[in-house]
Amino acid sequence: MQSTGQKSRLIMVASRGTADGLYPALILATTAAAQNMPVDIYFTFGGMKLLTKGVAESIKPSVDLGLSKEELNQLLSKGGMPSLLDMLKAAKQAGVKIHACSPTMALFGMTEKDLTSELCDDVIGASTFLELARDPNAVTLFI
Repeated sequence: MQSTGQKSRLIMVASRGTADGLYPALILATTAAAQNMPVDIYFTFGGMKLLTKGVAESIKPSVDLGLSKEELNQLLSKGGMPSLLDMLKAAKQAGVKIHACSPTMALFGMTEKDLTSELCDDVIGASTFLELARDPNAVTLFI
């Protein structure tokens, strides 16, 4: 692929399983999609919580944030921010490609049946992610 000098695609790794680790990835993804950028998010390690059936609702903020889950939810509600699951659904609706990490799934004994299938496009490994990240027209972020 020939680089145009201007980055026109966003590729992210979402590895943190906390609310304050996942919101930034989803905010960037939906913003980039609204700007007509193709977007891919590779969920790995803790980030896989968001793709796991019945787990998204229990995701808490990190200790670093200094807020309880209830305090964060109040702030988000006051600020008009949707839930993590609703943000993921909005990202998917906007065309963001959602990838689950196969090595993480193997590590934690997960199968595709454990994933929220309507929100996950596919299960890929590190080599496929690196193929995506090699795109010279992409901004690649690790969040």
